[in-house]
Amino acid sequence: MPSTNLVSEFTSAKSYSVSPFITTAWTNPSNALTSNAASTTSGGNNTYTFLLGMRGLSGYLQIPDSATITGFEIVIIMGTVASNGNGNITGYFNLVKATDSRVGTQKTQSIPVGSGGSYTIGTSGDMWGTAWTAAEVKNSEFGVDVGFNYTSGFFSVGVEQVYATIYYDYVDSTGRRGVYSTVATLRTN
Repeated sequence: MPSTNLVSEFTSAKSYSVSPFITTAWTNPSNALTSNAASTTSGGNNTYTFLLGMRGLSGYLQIPDSATITGFEIVIIMGTVASNGNGNITGYFNLVKATDSRVGTQKTQSIPVGSGGSYTIGTSGDMWGTAWTAAEVKNSEFGVDVGFNYTSGFFSVGVEQVYATIYYDYVDSTGRRGVYSTVATLRTN
């Protein structure tokens, strides 16, 4: 079957605590919805940040109900990454199904202290350790939770944007490939 993907931005962001991410809340979480010089920030001393919960792709996703989900990439664009100690900061990433249910395999990313950068977590064939349906991905609570930890002193991180690429297979009833543009307009070849 042909593969198709759609790059989407999330439509809502929130800061909340779920153990062990209970110490430092994110300021202005909505800044992580679009590339923004005034990034959302969090940090603390030897601690986990609150989770930055990114939700709401459903308004943009036109994935057919019969599509087979084949993988997820989450891209996080970091603004600033600072610490007063040595070593890297660890980022934690969980995919979320409806009602804030973190599922599958938690991913980690080592992030060096410095000016930030772009990090891609997952691949076109990575299901993050669980099965997904098109309906689950299109649910308004589908998303990703992002948190950070640093054990060597005070740290702060800024996130400028988080977005997702959803990979799926789909062939329509006539055998034609369904192709979606970045603005989720359906075309057929």
